[in-house]
Amino acid sequence: MEPTETPSQENIQVELERVLASAPFTNSNRSQRFLRYVVESSLSNRDEFLKEFAIAVDVFERNDSYDPSIDATVRVEAGRLRSRLRDYYADEGRNDPVVIDVPKGGYRATFTERSVGAVGAVANQESAPGAEDAHEQVERLGWRRVAPLALAVIVLIAAIGGIGYWKKQTPHVASAGNEQKVLAVLTFSNQTGASASNYLTEGITESLIRQFSQIPGLRVISHAAADRVNKQNAASELGVGYLLTGALERSADGRLVLNAELSDAKNGTVLRSNQYIPDEADLRPIQADIVRDAVKELGISLDTGQTAGAQRPLTSSPAAFQDFLRGEAAARLRDDPANLHEAIHDFEEAVLLDPSFAFAYSSMAEAHLALGMFYEAPRDHMPLARQYAQRALALDPSMHQAHGILGLINLLYDWNLPLAQSELEEADTRDNAIWQLGCTAHLLSINGRYRHAEEDLENMLEFDPHSGMLIAELGCVNYYSGHYDDSIRYYQQALSMDPHSVLGNWGMGRSLAREGRYKEALEDLRRFKKLSGFEPTIITAEIGFTEAISGDRQAAMETLEQLQGESKREYVDPYLIAVVYLGLKDRESTYAWLDRAYQAHSPFLISIATDPKWSSWRSDAHFEALWNRMTTESRSEKGTNYPASSVRPDG
Repeated sequence: MEPTETPSQENIQVELERVLASAPFTNSNRSQRFLRYVVESSLSNRDEFLKEFAIAVDVFERNDSYDPSIDATVRVEAGRLRSRLRDYYADEGRNDPVVIDVPKGGYRATFTERSVGAVGAVANQESAPGAEDAHEQVERLGWRRVAPLALAVIVLIAAIGGIGYWKKQTPHVASAGNEQKVLAVLTFSNQTGASASNYLTEGITESLIRQFSQIPGLRVISHAAADRVNKQNAASELGVGYLLTGALERSADGRLVLNAELSDAKNGTVLRSNQYIPDEADLRPIQADIVRDAVKELGISLDTGQTAGAQRPLTSSPAAFQDFLRGEAAARLRDDPANLHEAIHDFEEAVLLDPSFAFAYSSMAEAHLALGMFYEAPRDHMPLARQYAQRALALDPSMHQAHGILGLINLLYDWNLPLAQSELEEADTRDNAIWQLGCTAHLLSINGRYRHAEEDLENMLEFDPHSGMLIAELGCVNYYSGHYDDSIRYYQQALSMDPHSVLGNWGMGRSLAREGRYKEALEDLRRFKKLSGFEPTIITAEIGFTEAISGDRQAAMETLEQLQGESKREYVDPYLIAVVYLGLKDRESTYAWLDRAYQAHSPFLISIATDPKWSSWRSDAHFEALWNRMTTESRSEKGTNYPASSVRPDG
């Protein structure tokens, strides 16, 4: 694109109306209002109107108590606006004579006149400030081998209790007359009077989300996001067009009855209401019926193969399906490793009954992944997680969930960056990985630029704007890119939504520490135990590190003793003890525990690559040798494909 001259105000106004009437904007009143406001304020040079507070009040109807440090509405909406502009100029507006943009770093609109016929003008621009910061940082630190997979590190925290699956198609611009439909499946209610049936309604909801997510032209909101809304606010909060709700009851004669209702989310009109009477021993057929009826009512045309795939039961065995639902219910309570072991037992029973049950193998892999990363020795679980994920993919090569699990194992357990990049190449797979783990998005931007990690998250936030986990992810991305003020703001907002978030509290503490605000950092880190009644070792280690760098050596030694005492009773990742020694500037002990972390295949160890904690160590020969061992030697414990009839490999 060759710019010519600044376009006239008349041409800018014509372009504005053209953009606002386009497919990316036509169904988003918030983005329309936002764009019109910043364009008109920019043309009038009203800089005072282009501040975050003014935009929040004037565009998004916040009151005078709006605090940008705990409410990221404007920043999130700005991300959506920029994404819609990119979509527009990549498709409908690719030949427009004027380009409107809102570069990152502020809210002033820019206007460029170009020669007619220029293709992809905005899509190909790198106008955002800091677009090259990731590559520059890697060059500066000399860790070029990390760049292909992102540049920051992972210290991984599960979004405990809030992990779900992000069920979506790859984003695209809907063409006129063929707009993508957006559906939310709200958790079906259990009205049988028996709490023991809760796992049925939760499991049916999750399985329906899985099946609907396979349908082309239908975007399905994640279970976690749907749980944060109701019928009255789903349209405004999540931008959905349709709602599916349901209730499981018992009839007067004792039979199970499932009532399901499809409605227009915007006006509440009931589009279809059906009553299904399932066989209590076999709930699978009613799911196929619900999917069939909803697809028909939504007017989605499927070919024979797509219809068969969307309506195919997850398993051929009714009993296996029941075991699977029980396992899913237990796995959602992953703040206790005992629940994950219980889930694995249920999944094992399911695959014994149906050796071709791909989803059960994938869910079993995910449970082992969680145990091996956060609770128990990685060597006890990661090889099993790999083998079960491989088995799932052998049965169904299209499973994004299983690809995401394998990608994370390749990255965190094998430290095999190229293989991880290959597994996590697709956007849907990266989204699944983000949902399975916290503080991960910055790693999964395969082109090595933090800006793209932020864009991935902003796209996900468009359909789940109140997800504390996703907002905490934005905090994590900004931490690794060195924008600590922004990191702190995002973590504050995430913690206002979920004060018990491990990821939020840990991230807030380390961000404050990077700013030298040690007292505040320690207060935030210690607050977690007061609120939750327990303290994960990742928090304990961060407390010890912060005590040490703040000069309180005695307190740091006491925290270190606490961690080492816990390691005699349960597994404590050696990397976490190394972190405290790092703060104490004990070089010999730090390397001794890093070597132990290497032998244990610690999933935290890859964080030495670019975490600011380690920046002063990277020129050290011992440090370089450790990184070379991790990334150049073949340490992948590849599992063999075992017979479909077996639950786990021999031995």
